[in-house]
Amino acid sequence: MPTLIRLFLVLVVLAGLGFAGMFALTMVVDPGEKDITIKIPARELIPAEAPDTIDVNDLPAPVNVAPRASSEAAPSSEAPVEGGESGVETVVSPGTE
Repeated sequence: MPTLIRLFLVLVVLAGLGFAGMFALTMVVDPGEKDITIKIPARELIPAEAPDTIDVNDLPAPVNVAPRASSEAAPSSEAPVEGGESGVETVVSPGTE
């Protein structure tokens, strides 16, 4: 048992020395500042031709698509359509009134 305690004590002392060394490095060592020059070729300074811009005033109207309740209740072409003031149309299946 004393050998195990000595092993843990040595490991704790080594870990403490490691942390003390890291702390000393952060407090004592000053990395200093250095000017850095990066050369950029002139061809990279010329802006690339932009693709055709999007005119936000000429966009199509948004489309509201609601998911179906189930695949069996697919609306048929003869199903009545009810419209509200919000502009959203609701498809009513035949026989579910």
